[in-house]
Amino acid sequence: MIRIVDEPRARTRRRTFHYVLEGGVLRHVSKYAVSHMVIGDEKAQRVEYYIPESVILGKYIYRFQFTNSGSFLTPYKALVRGTLDEFDWIPISEEELRELCFEIESRSVKNLLIEKDAYYVSMLREIEEFRERFHLSIGASQRVMDFMRDVKWGELSCLCQYPERQRKGCLEEVFKLIHQWWTLKLIHEALGVKEIENNVWFSEQGQKHPVSIFINDKGAYYTCWFEPQYVGEAPEDYKEPYTPIFGEKTVWKRPDLIVVKGRYKSLDDVENIDVLVECKNLEFEAWWKSGKVVREEIRPYYKIFKPRIFIIASMKPVPAFFKRVLENRGFCVVDGLYPGGHGVASFLEIIRRVLY
Repeated sequence: MIRIVDEPRARTRRRTFHYVLEGGVLRHVSKYAVSHMVIGDEKAQRVEYYIPESVILGKYIYRFQFTNSGSFLTPYKALVRGTLDEFDWIPISEEELRELCFEIESRSVKNLLIEKDAYYVSMLREIEEFRERFHLSIGASQRVMDFMRDVKWGELSCLCQYPERQRKGCLEEVFKLIHQWWTLKLIHEALGVKEIENNVWFSEQGQKHPVSIFINDKGAYYTCWFEPQYVGEAPEDYKEPYTPIFGEKTVWKRPDLIVVKGRYKSLDDVENIDVLVECKNLEFEAWWKSGKVVREEIRPYYKIFKPRIFIIASMKPVPAFFKRVLENRGFCVVDGLYPGGHGVASFLEIIRRVLY
Protein backbone atom coordinates (compact mmCIF):
# COMPACT_ATOMS: atom_id res chain seq x y z
CA MET A 1 0.00 0.00 0.00
CA ILE A 2 1.30 3.47 -0.92
CA ARG A 3 0.56 6.34 1.47
CA ILE A 4 0.26 9.84 -0.04
CA VAL A 5 -0.44 12.86 2.16
CA ASP A 6 -2.26 16.03 1.07
CA GLU A 7 -2.39 19.13 3.25
CA PRO A 8 -5.48 21.07 2.10
CA ARG A 9 -5.44 23.34 5.18
CA ALA A 10 -2.78 24.72 7.48
CA ARG A 11 -2.61 27.42 10.13
CA THR A 12 -0.46 29.36 7.68
CA ARG A 13 -1.14 29.51 3.93
CA ARG A 14 0.86 26.33 3.33
CA ARG A 15 -0.92 23.64 1.30
CA THR A 16 0.04 20.51 -0.64
CA PHE A 17 -1.89 18.50 -3.25
CA HIS A 18 -0.99 15.38 -5.25
CA TYR A 19 -2.21 14.21 -8.66
CA VAL A 20 -1.59 11.17 -10.85
CA LEU A 21 -0.99 11.57 -14.58
CA GLU A 22 -3.43 9.31 -16.40
CA GLY A 23 -3.84 9.50 -20.17
CA GLY A 24 -2.47 13.04 -20.33
CA VAL A 25 -4.84 14.25 -17.56
CA LEU A 26 -4.05 14.92 -13.90
CA ARG A 27 -6.42 13.05 -11.58
CA HIS A 28 -6.44 13.72 -7.85
CA VAL A 29 -4.98 10.89 -5.76
CA SER A 30 -8.31 10.45 -3.94
CA LYS A 31 -9.64 8.80 -7.13
CA TYR A 32 -7.18 5.92 -6.61
CA ALA A 33 -7.39 5.52 -2.83
CA VAL A 34 -9.18 2.59 -1.20
CA SER A 35 -9.24 4.43 2.13
CA HIS A 36 -8.12 7.69 3.69
CA MET A 37 -7.63 9.27 7.10
CA VAL A 38 -8.24 12.93 8.02
CA ILE A 39 -5.91 14.31 10.69
CA GLY A 40 -6.57 17.69 12.29
CA ASP A 41 -9.49 20.09 12.31
CA GLU A 42 -11.07 22.78 10.11
CA LYS A 43 -8.10 25.12 10.64
CA ALA A 44 -5.27 22.67 10.02
CA GLN A 45 -5.80 19.40 8.21
CA ARG A 46 -3.81 16.59 6.61
CA VAL A 47 -5.40 13.81 4.57
CA GLU A 48 -3.60 10.47 4.24
CA TYR A 49 -4.64 8.47 1.17
CA TYR A 50 -3.90 4.73 0.99
CA ILE A 51 -3.48 3.44 -2.57
CA PRO A 52 -2.70 -0.13 -3.73
CA GLU A 53 0.75 -0.21 -5.35
CA SER A 54 -0.56 -1.95 -8.47
CA VAL A 55 -2.97 0.95 -9.21
CA ILE A 56 -0.36 3.68 -9.72
CA LEU A 57 2.94 1.80 -9.98
CA GLY A 58 4.90 3.03 -13.00
CA LYS A 59 2.83 6.22 -13.31
CA TYR A 60 3.91 9.78 -12.61
CA ILE A 61 2.65 11.56 -9.54
CA TYR A 62 2.66 15.38 -9.43
CA ARG A 63 3.07 17.50 -6.29
CA PHE A 64 1.68 21.05 -6.07
CA GLN A 65 2.64 23.17 -3.06
CA PHE A 66 2.10 26.58 -1.51
CA THR A 67 4.52 28.10 1.01
CA ASN A 68 3.63 29.42 4.47
CA SER A 69 3.18 32.86 2.88
CA GLY A 70 0.93 31.49 0.13
CA SER A 71 3.39 31.58 -2.77
CA PHE A 72 2.79 28.95 -5.44
CA LEU A 73 5.88 26.79 -5.98
CA THR A 74 7.10 25.16 -9.17
CA PRO A 75 5.36 21.76 -9.38
CA TYR A 76 7.39 18.57 -9.03
CA LYS A 77 6.82 15.09 -10.40
CA ALA A 78 8.09 11.61 -9.59
CA LEU A 79 7.78 8.16 -11.09
CA VAL A 80 5.96 5.85 -8.68
CA ARG A 81 8.25 2.94 -7.84
CA GLY A 82 7.04 2.15 -4.33
CA THR A 83 6.37 4.06 -1.12
CA LEU A 84 6.41 7.82 -0.83
CA ASP A 85 9.90 7.76 0.70
CA GLU A 86 11.26 6.29 -2.52
CA PHE A 87 9.95 9.06 -4.76
CA ASP A 88 12.63 10.93 -6.68
CA TRP A 89 11.05 14.38 -7.10
CA ILE A 90 12.17 16.49 -10.06
CA PRO A 91 10.93 20.00 -11.05
CA ILE A 92 8.65 20.31 -14.07
CA SER A 93 10.03 22.14 -17.10
CA GLU A 94 8.32 25.23 -18.52
CA GLU A 95 7.29 23.28 -21.63
CA GLU A 96 5.69 20.48 -19.62
CA LEU A 97 4.03 22.92 -17.26
CA ARG A 98 2.13 24.48 -20.16
CA GLU A 99 0.82 21.07 -21.21
CA LEU A 100 -0.62 20.15 -17.80
CA CYS A 101 -4.35 19.52 -17.80
CA PHE A 102 -6.53 18.70 -14.78
CA GLU A 103 -9.52 16.40 -14.73
CA ILE A 104 -12.49 18.70 -14.05
CA GLU A 105 -15.96 17.36 -13.31
CA SER A 106 -17.66 20.49 -12.01
CA ARG A 107 -19.73 22.34 -14.62
CA SER A 108 -19.30 25.61 -12.69
CA VAL A 109 -15.48 25.29 -12.80
CA LYS A 110 -15.61 24.56 -16.53
CA ASN A 111 -17.78 27.65 -17.06
CA LEU A 112 -15.32 29.80 -15.12
CA LEU A 113 -12.51 28.64 -17.40
CA ILE A 114 -14.61 29.57 -20.43
CA GLU A 115 -15.10 33.04 -18.92
CA LYS A 116 -11.36 33.27 -18.29
CA ASP A 117 -10.77 33.14 -22.03
CA ALA A 118 -13.78 35.33 -22.86
CA TYR A 119 -13.07 38.19 -20.41
CA TYR A 120 -10.16 37.93 -18.02
CA VAL A 121 -7.30 37.16 -20.40
CA SER A 122 -8.06 40.46 -22.18
CA MET A 123 -8.25 42.32 -18.87
CA LEU A 124 -4.89 40.93 -17.82
CA ARG A 125 -3.37 41.88 -21.16
CA GLU A 126 -4.62 45.47 -20.84
CA ILE A 127 -3.36 45.69 -17.24
CA GLU A 128 0.05 44.44 -18.39
CA GLU A 129 0.16 47.01 -21.22
CA PHE A 130 -0.72 49.73 -18.70
CA ARG A 131 1.93 48.45 -16.28
CA GLU A 132 4.61 48.57 -18.97
CA ARG A 133 3.58 52.04 -20.13
CA PHE A 134 4.03 53.53 -16.65
CA HIS A 135 6.80 51.15 -15.46
CA LEU A 136 4.50 50.08 -12.64
CA SER A 137 5.23 47.74 -9.81
CA ILE A 138 1.98 46.04 -8.81
CA GLY A 139 1.35 44.46 -5.43
CA ALA A 140 -1.84 42.37 -5.30
CA SER A 141 -3.01 39.18 -3.60
CA GLN A 142 -1.02 35.99 -4.24
CA ARG A 143 -3.37 34.31 -6.72
CA VAL A 144 -3.95 37.54 -8.67
CA MET A 145 -0.18 37.99 -8.92
CA ASP A 146 0.05 34.42 -10.24
CA PHE A 147 -2.31 35.36 -13.08
CA MET A 148 -0.48 38.63 -13.72
CA ARG A 149 2.79 36.72 -13.95
CA ASP A 150 1.33 34.26 -16.48
CA VAL A 151 -2.24 33.09 -17.17
CA LYS A 152 -1.27 29.40 -17.25
CA TRP A 153 0.64 29.75 -13.98
CA GLY A 154 -2.37 31.43 -12.37
CA GLU A 155 -4.71 28.75 -13.70
CA LEU A 156 -2.54 25.99 -12.23
CA SER A 157 -2.39 27.71 -8.83
CA CYS A 158 -6.20 27.59 -8.63
CA LEU A 159 -6.94 24.26 -10.34
CA CYS A 160 -4.38 22.25 -8.36
CA GLN A 161 -6.51 22.77 -5.26
CA TYR A 162 -8.98 20.09 -4.23
CA PRO A 163 -11.90 19.38 -3.83
CA GLU A 164 -13.54 21.15 -6.76
CA ARG A 165 -15.50 23.59 -4.59
CA GLN A 166 -12.10 24.89 -3.46
CA ARG A 167 -11.07 25.39 -7.11
CA LYS A 168 -14.33 27.20 -7.81
CA GLY A 169 -13.92 29.52 -4.83
CA CYS A 170 -10.33 30.34 -5.79
CA LEU A 171 -11.21 31.16 -9.42
CA GLU A 172 -14.24 33.24 -8.42
CA GLU A 173 -12.24 35.35 -5.98
CA VAL A 174 -9.35 35.88 -8.41
CA PHE A 175 -11.63 36.85 -11.31
CA LYS A 176 -13.53 39.27 -9.06
CA LEU A 177 -10.28 41.00 -8.14
CA ILE A 178 -8.97 41.06 -11.72
CA HIS A 179 -12.17 42.85 -12.77
CA GLN A 180 -11.57 45.41 -10.01
CA TRP A 181 -7.93 45.98 -11.03
CA TRP A 182 -8.98 46.42 -14.65
CA THR A 183 -11.70 48.89 -13.60
CA LEU A 184 -9.05 50.82 -11.62
CA LYS A 185 -7.00 51.02 -14.82
CA LEU A 186 -10.05 52.45 -16.66
CA ILE A 187 -10.39 55.15 -13.99
CA HIS A 188 -6.77 56.19 -14.44
CA GLU A 189 -7.19 56.38 -18.21
CA ALA A 190 -10.49 58.26 -17.99
CA LEU A 191 -8.81 60.99 -15.94
CA GLY A 192 -5.85 61.38 -18.30
CA VAL A 193 -3.17 59.86 -16.06
CA LYS A 194 0.27 61.27 -16.80
CA GLU A 195 2.36 60.06 -13.87
CA ILE A 196 1.75 57.61 -11.01
CA GLU A 197 3.42 58.45 -7.72
CA ASN A 198 6.33 56.09 -6.93
CA ASN A 199 5.33 54.06 -10.01
CA VAL A 200 3.42 51.65 -7.84
CA TRP A 201 -0.04 50.15 -7.36
CA PHE A 202 -0.01 48.45 -3.99
CA SER A 203 -3.06 46.93 -2.36
CA GLU A 204 -3.45 45.63 1.15
CA GLN A 205 -7.13 44.84 1.41
CA GLY A 206 -8.78 46.51 4.36
CA GLN A 207 -6.15 49.24 4.81
CA LYS A 208 -6.74 53.00 4.85
CA HIS A 209 -3.72 53.89 2.72
CA PRO A 210 -4.37 54.35 -1.04
CA VAL A 211 -3.58 51.89 -3.78
CA SER A 212 -2.59 54.71 -6.13
CA ILE A 213 -1.88 58.46 -6.20
CA PHE A 214 -1.49 59.97 -9.65
CA ILE A 215 -1.33 63.27 -11.51
CA ASN A 216 -3.12 63.85 -14.81
CA ASP A 217 -2.44 65.85 -17.96
CA LYS A 218 -3.95 68.98 -16.35
CA GLY A 219 -1.74 68.79 -13.28
CA ALA A 220 -4.54 67.59 -10.99
CA TYR A 221 -3.91 64.94 -8.33
CA TYR A 222 -6.17 61.95 -7.71
CA THR A 223 -6.12 59.31 -4.98
CA CYS A 224 -7.61 55.82 -5.30
CA TRP A 225 -8.36 53.16 -2.69
CA PHE A 226 -8.75 49.42 -3.30
CA GLU A 227 -11.10 47.72 -0.83
CA PRO A 228 -10.45 50.05 2.12
CA GLN A 229 -12.13 48.95 5.31
CA TYR A 230 -14.31 51.01 7.61
CA VAL A 231 -14.93 49.71 11.11
CA GLY A 232 -16.63 52.09 13.46
CA GLU A 233 -19.76 53.55 14.97
CA ALA A 234 -22.57 53.99 12.48
CA PRO A 235 -23.69 57.51 11.51
CA GLU A 236 -26.75 58.85 13.34
CA ASP A 237 -28.97 58.55 10.26
CA TYR A 238 -27.83 54.97 9.58
CA LYS A 239 -30.78 52.55 9.46
CA GLU A 240 -29.11 49.64 7.67
CA PRO A 241 -27.70 46.32 9.03
CA TYR A 242 -25.03 46.43 11.74
CA THR A 243 -22.11 44.07 12.31
CA PRO A 244 -23.24 41.56 14.97
CA ILE A 245 -19.74 40.43 15.90
CA PHE A 246 -18.90 43.92 17.21
CA GLY A 247 -22.23 44.61 18.83
CA GLU A 248 -25.06 47.01 18.09
CA LYS A 249 -24.30 50.37 16.42
CA THR A 250 -21.04 49.13 14.88
CA VAL A 251 -20.53 48.62 11.15
CA TRP A 252 -17.75 46.92 9.23
CA LYS A 253 -17.76 47.61 5.48
CA ARG A 254 -15.24 47.33 2.64
CA PRO A 255 -16.22 48.87 -0.72
CA ASP A 256 -14.36 47.94 -3.91
CA LEU A 257 -12.96 51.24 -5.21
CA ILE A 258 -12.96 54.84 -3.96
CA VAL A 259 -11.66 57.79 -5.97
CA VAL A 260 -11.07 61.32 -4.67
CA LYS A 261 -9.67 64.41 -6.36
CA GLY A 262 -6.57 65.54 -4.48
CA ARG A 263 -3.58 63.92 -2.82
CA TYR A 264 -4.18 61.97 0.40
CA LYS A 265 -2.17 59.49 2.45
CA SER A 266 -5.11 57.99 4.34
CA LEU A 267 -8.84 57.65 3.84
CA ASP A 268 -9.25 59.18 7.31
CA ASP A 269 -7.99 62.51 5.89
CA VAL A 270 -10.76 62.71 3.27
CA GLU A 271 -13.78 64.83 4.11
CA ASN A 272 -15.82 64.25 0.94
CA ILE A 273 -15.63 61.18 -1.28
CA ASP A 274 -16.14 61.84 -4.97
CA VAL A 275 -16.72 58.39 -6.48
CA LEU A 276 -17.40 54.95 -5.02
CA VAL A 277 -17.40 52.02 -7.46
CA GLU A 278 -18.80 48.58 -6.69
CA CYS A 279 -17.61 46.03 -9.27
CA LYS A 280 -19.85 43.07 -10.10
CA ASN A 281 -18.43 40.39 -12.39
CA LEU A 282 -21.03 37.65 -11.86
CA GLU A 283 -24.40 37.14 -13.51
CA PHE A 284 -26.98 39.59 -12.14
CA GLU A 285 -28.97 36.91 -10.27
CA ALA A 286 -25.80 35.70 -8.53
CA TRP A 287 -24.91 39.07 -6.97
CA TRP A 288 -28.39 40.57 -6.62
CA LYS A 289 -29.51 37.84 -4.21
CA SER A 290 -33.19 38.89 -4.22
CA GLY A 291 -32.30 42.43 -3.16
CA LYS A 292 -30.07 41.38 -0.25
CA VAL A 293 -27.09 43.10 -1.85
CA VAL A 294 -28.92 46.45 -1.73
CA ARG A 295 -29.98 46.04 1.92
CA GLU A 296 -26.70 44.74 3.31
CA GLU A 297 -24.06 46.15 0.99
CA ILE A 298 -24.96 49.00 -1.37
CA ARG A 299 -27.19 51.12 0.89
CA PRO A 300 -24.81 50.77 3.87
CA TYR A 301 -21.90 51.87 1.67
CA TYR A 302 -23.87 54.90 0.56
CA LYS A 303 -24.79 55.85 4.13
CA ILE A 304 -21.29 55.44 5.52
CA PHE A 305 -19.14 56.88 2.73
CA LYS A 306 -21.62 59.39 1.23
CA PRO A 307 -19.99 59.59 -2.24
CA ARG A 308 -20.96 62.27 -4.75
CA ILE A 309 -21.69 59.44 -7.15
CA PHE A 310 -22.06 55.72 -6.54
CA ILE A 311 -21.38 53.53 -9.60
CA ILE A 312 -22.42 49.90 -9.82
CA ALA A 313 -20.08 48.55 -12.50
CA SER A 314 -21.39 45.22 -13.78
CA MET A 315 -19.57 43.01 -16.25
CA LYS A 316 -22.78 41.12 -17.09
CA PRO A 317 -26.14 42.63 -18.15
CA VAL A 318 -28.41 44.16 -15.52
CA PRO A 319 -32.13 43.74 -16.36
CA ALA A 320 -33.78 47.03 -17.32
CA PHE A 321 -36.33 46.89 -14.48
CA PHE A 322 -33.70 46.45 -11.76
CA LYS A 323 -31.49 49.05 -13.38
CA ARG A 324 -34.35 51.55 -13.04
CA VAL A 325 -34.95 50.49 -9.43
CA LEU A 326 -31.31 51.18 -8.55
CA GLU A 327 -31.14 54.43 -10.51
CA ASN A 328 -34.34 55.66 -8.82
CA ARG A 329 -32.54 55.13 -5.50
CA GLY A 330 -29.68 57.35 -6.61
CA PHE A 331 -27.21 54.78 -7.93
CA CYS A 332 -25.56 54.91 -11.34
CA VAL A 333 -25.59 51.52 -13.08
CA VAL A 334 -23.19 50.61 -15.89
CA ASP A 335 -23.30 47.10 -17.32
CA GLY A 336 -21.31 45.51 -20.12
CA LEU A 337 -18.10 46.63 -18.41
CA TYR A 338 -15.42 44.39 -19.91
CA PRO A 339 -12.83 44.83 -22.68
CA GLY A 340 -14.77 45.76 -25.81
CA GLY A 341 -18.04 45.91 -23.85
CA HIS A 342 -20.72 48.51 -24.59
CA GLY A 343 -20.45 49.89 -21.05
CA VAL A 344 -16.83 51.04 -21.25
CA ALA A 345 -17.56 54.34 -23.01
CA SER A 346 -20.36 55.16 -20.54
CA PHE A 347 -18.16 54.39 -17.56
CA LEU A 348 -15.31 56.58 -18.84
CA GLU A 349 -17.73 59.43 -19.55
CA ILE A 350 -19.20 59.31 -16.03
CA ILE A 351 -15.76 59.34 -14.38
CA ARG A 352 -14.65 62.28 -16.54
CA ARG A 353 -17.85 64.22 -15.89
CA VAL A 354 -17.51 63.90 -12.12
CA LEU A 355 -13.75 64.24 -11.66
CA TYR A 356 -11.89 65.55 -14.71
